Amino acid sequence: MARTKTFHQIYVGLSADDRERLAHKAKVRKLATTELAREAIRWYLDNHEKTGGKAKEAELSQAIVYATDGLIKAINSGVDRICKMLARQGRAIGTLYELSWMSLPDDENARKAFEAAATRAKQRMAQHVEKDEREIAEGMKKVVNN
Repeated sequence: MARTKTFHQIYVGLSADDRERLAHKAKVRKLATTELAREAIRWYLDNHEKTGGKAKEAELSQAIVYATDGLIKAINSGVDRICKMLARQGRAIGTLYELSWMSLPDDENARKAFEAAATRAKQRMAQHVEKDEREIAEGMKKVVNN
């Protein structure tokens, strides 16, 4: 003996735009609006477990990607700015170096003294950079390890 399906009515309120969209899709698919609505509800019930929680995860993933892209752009912008400032500073220092060299008297001792001063300045800067690098590295280790 064949079982007959019993349908229970449910009432769903739709906006005028949604009713119009439903009627248009039903017409395109050559279905009654009620049959299309039943099909949509069945699809939702069948697929909710697969997609239900994913919508929130997808939104969160998109937000994380958007925030990460913003951070990367900000970091790259900052790096670009620092590099440009360093290049300007290098040109200014190079100009001062050249002016100092050109203003030296035509004396070998003066040139040797200038070169010794330049060498000493480079050594001092290297010591400060190494010290600063060590301090930053130690600070970063503390952050990463905590």
